[in-house]
Amino acid sequence: MEKTFGDMLVIWANGWLALAYWLLDNGALFVALACTIWIVRWHDRQVRRVTGERPLRYGRGKRVIASSRSFYETVLTFVIWAIAALVSAAPIPAIGAGMWLSFVAALHFIPPERDNILFRQKAMIAIYALMVIAFRLAMSYTPDPDQLLRMMGGEGDAAAVFATVRGSLMPYAMLILWVMYPLGYFGVIAQRFMINRGSLFKAQRDVEGVIGDMRTRGEK
Repeated sequence: MEKTFGDMLVIWANGWLALAYWLLDNGALFVALACTIWIVRWHDRQVRRVTGERPLRYGRGKRVIASSRSFYETVLTFVIWAIAALVSAAPIPAIGAGMWLSFVAALHFIPPERDNILFRQKAMIAIYALMVIAFRLAMSYTPDPDQLLRMMGGEGDAAAVFATVRGSLMPYAMLILWVMYPLGYFGVIAQRFMINRGSLFKAQRDVEGVIGDMRTRGEK
């Protein structure tokens, strides 16, 4: 009886350890998922409400005429990024998590440009994810070296030529994916923040609220 209970305890502990390791391995993806839910819940809905609600005459209510394009764009961006994160290795998933977190931070701290940030940063994340997927496919693709060399009109040891070309291109691709593109992404956010740092706004305030404060000079 004691041996059976001990075995069950070991199995139970191993199960929790396996779950903890799985959550740790996919932590960056869960961070991206949490950011996606936040963006859909707050900012995509705000864009739809501001741009798509038209008041009816005589105070009879409002009519929503906007589409859900921003919502679908956010979901599609996350799906593409999830695929890229699952097929790639460190540090790319962590870089992607940083992109999503900075995306949310930019939406929170730069209200005057929320509409532009929503479109621009989603597009940049999607492009980065597609680049990661393309790089992963290129590294896993193993064509016939002789046939590929004949198609290119070359001669010599095909395997050696192909290995040399792949080896010479890989450092540049990794430099782009690991350093250059992420720096460009974070640089865009930093630039917009520096430009708007002196604007008359507060976090969680939109342009309408700022204009209202300016008209009333901050008085209630």
